[in-house]
Amino acid sequence: QLFLKIKVIITLHISGVFGTECWGVTYTPQHVCAPKGSSVDLPCSYEYPEGYRTVTKTVWFIKDQTAAEPADLREDKEYQGRVQNIQNSQNDCSIRINNLRESDTQTYRFRFYTDDPGGRYTGHPGVTLTVTADLKVTTYTYGTYLTCSSTCSLTDHPTYIWYKNGQPLSNQHIDYPYLYTSTVDAGSYSCALKGFEDLRSPAVCVYNQDRCWSITYSTRSICALIGSTVDIESFYTFPDQNPEPQPAWYKRLSSQETELSPADNRVEFLSERANVSTLRLNNLTQNDSAQYLLRIKAPYREYIQRSAEVSLSVTDLQVKVYNDADEQTRTLTCRSSCTLPNKPTYIWNKNGQSLAHCRSESCPVLVVSGAISYSCSVEGLKSFQSPPVYSPRNTRAELVSSGEIVEGESVTLSCSSDADPPVLSYSWFNQREPAETPLTTDQNYIITNISSQHSGFYYCTAHNQLGKHNSTPIHLNVLYPPRNTKALMVSAKEIVEGDSVTLSCSSDADPPVLSYSWFNQREPAETPLSTEQNYIITSISSQNSGFYYCTACNRLGQHNSTPIHLNVLYPPRNLTLSHFVNGNSVTLMCVSDANPASSYTWYNKTGSDITPVGNSTNLTVAAGAHGVFYCMARNTFASYNSSEWLFTPENTSAKYAASAVPVVFLLIFIAVFLWLRKRAAATTSRSEENSEKDVSTPVYDNVPAMTSGPSRPAASDDEDDVQYSSVVFKRSQVQDESLYSTVQQSRALTQEEDEVEYATVNLVKQKPVRKTEEPIYSMVQKT
Repeated sequence: QLFLKIKVIITLHISGVFGTECWGVTYTPQHVCAPKGSSVDLPCSYEYPEGYRTVTKTVWFIKDQTAAEPADLREDKEYQGRVQNIQNSQNDCSIRINNLRESDTQTYRFRFYTDDPGGRYTGHPGVTLTVTADLKVTTYTYGTYLTCSSTCSLTDHPTYIWYKNGQPLSNQHIDYPYLYTSTVDAGSYSCALKGFEDLRSPAVCVYNQDRCWSITYSTRSICALIGSTVDIESFYTFPDQNPEPQPAWYKRLSSQETELSPADNRVEFLSERANVSTLRLNNLTQNDSAQYLLRIKAPYREYIQRSAEVSLSVTDLQVKVYNDADEQTRTLTCRSSCTLPNKPTYIWNKNGQSLAHCRSESCPVLVVSGAISYSCSVEGLKSFQSPPVYSPRNTRAELVSSGEIVEGESVTLSCSSDADPPVLSYSWFNQREPAETPLTTDQNYIITNISSQHSGFYYCTAHNQLGKHNSTPIHLNVLYPPRNTKALMVSAKEIVEGDSVTLSCSSDADPPVLSYSWFNQREPAETPLSTEQNYIITSISSQNSGFYYCTACNRLGQHNSTPIHLNVLYPPRNLTLSHFVNGNSVTLMCVSDANPASSYTWYNKTGSDITPVGNSTNLTVAAGAHGVFYCMARNTFASYNSSEWLFTPENTSAKYAASAVPVVFLLIFIAVFLWLRKRAAATTSRSEENSEKDVSTPVYDNVPAMTSGPSRPAASDDEDDVQYSSVVFKRSQVQDESLYSTVQQSRALTQEEDEVEYATVNLVKQKPVRKTEEPIYSMVQKT
């Protein structure tokens, strides 16, 4: 940079409230001269009495406005993107202006504001900047002496560089702005300042006019951002006697040259000075990266300097992320594919908000959880930001499956996310389990042979260098047929005849159970007892006892419950008393139907005395006993007395009756014994899960023995030889007959035959001369 080492101090003496206290603004230097296209620093500092006021605002401006506040230079459209703050200390107010234009020749002033009402202070007269349009080569004494000059005096003794026909001379670095030539040096000459080689002066022709056609460019390479505007400036010379040639701009790409036209709204041709042609390209795109060259066309000649062209590189800004030694931090770097001119100041944004601590090409940031983005831009070109880099966002967990998921299938869960830099890894989690250990670290989570235990909510996490992001959980619903089907009895522990009982069915199924069916295990399964979830039996009876199960169905299948036993309790009924002779004694037997089974007590009634004489099913009455005998059947619900039976030694008819039917009572005893065993087994089965398909209950009827007695004389002499008794078998409508001993069911019965069957019992009495009774046998057959 070219600066004058001059210090000018402007002191403002404020009277009144502040008295003689000093306020000051210092510009160093007061005058600056710089060539067009270069950058220049305007150093500045200010001071005010410490402890009195606080500076709230600073402004650089070039135009005084009486009625309004001056416009801040940094917000002026003509300076947009070209002004930088380069303060090095608290009271430093220096600025830098890049890519100088001739219109930048102005007087610049600095003003600062304090918190005092109306307190604003401007440094006068300011600093004057002169922008020289370009260097100029002047010839003297027929071209033997050349000078390189500018419109203002450049400071710091710059070094000059001379060019001939666009090529630097071997001794081009000299300290003086002049050059001696001779006739052998005929050609086109231009000059530039060291450090500003791209800003050459227009060329001049020396000696041979035919060798004075030349085209030079202010710069040979340009790096510009996408969307910005760029000017490509060219200087050309031609022999003085020739008419003014017309410049034409071409774009060269892959050896193909295309002439540019202002018809393209992005292309402009500018001719502000003689022998100068400027190509302006607006709203640059990546396709504008190419070689650009100028041709000058005269009536009889067209000149092009093929070895000279301008290379334009159009770049965007890209943020690169680099890992640090600390795993919780990252370094962001704003990169371009070419080197931007004038060392620009960078602006960093986080989620659209400026990061004040980052003003350089690199910026350190923290790794975060959640969506976050970063972008960069160049000061003055804020609208041309880089594409953002960001932590994962829009993370989605998806179920890669068609239709419903049924147990036993294979299921794939897939995770996707938008991230830049790209996602480095994925993690899958079940929402009901701790997040410390992922289910998998692959993008896809595959579950083979899935079961209902896999049902639940799943989410995935995407990770990249900047952070991580969780997806919204998705529900994985695994369908399965009914299982764990249970039949329950919704009632008190004991079920008594006449109660209402509810059997309830439950099952685990997805989709839910569509229907239930109830069955009795001893009946065919074709027709269910009920198709409701609850099976209600009102006014229950013992015939409802048995094993019941239910079936649960959904569209995937069905499942049966384990049968439950329904045990109906009832008081004693069908109580009968029977007897038979056994030698010199008589055995009395008491039988009843009850659940729980009856207990029996025998009583002997003599006159008004009633004496308990036994507590079992049978009672043996020895010879010599007398009186009336009867039994009582009792269970937890009720007790009943049997009919009375009279036995006295004088009652011979009873003896005859007893001796007449020993076989019948023997058969009945055997039948009762078997029945009691079956009842005992049924009682035991209440606590067991074994089921029986048929529970048969024997049906009994009284077997009266007919004999003659004192009150009933015999009809003839032979009546002692044969006595008749009818044995009646009654069959339940829902139960099969119990078959005991020689009682057989030989064929299917008709409706009439099923009700009553008769059998003839022949009783043969021994001759009276025999004092002892012999057993009488007879066959009882149901035909």
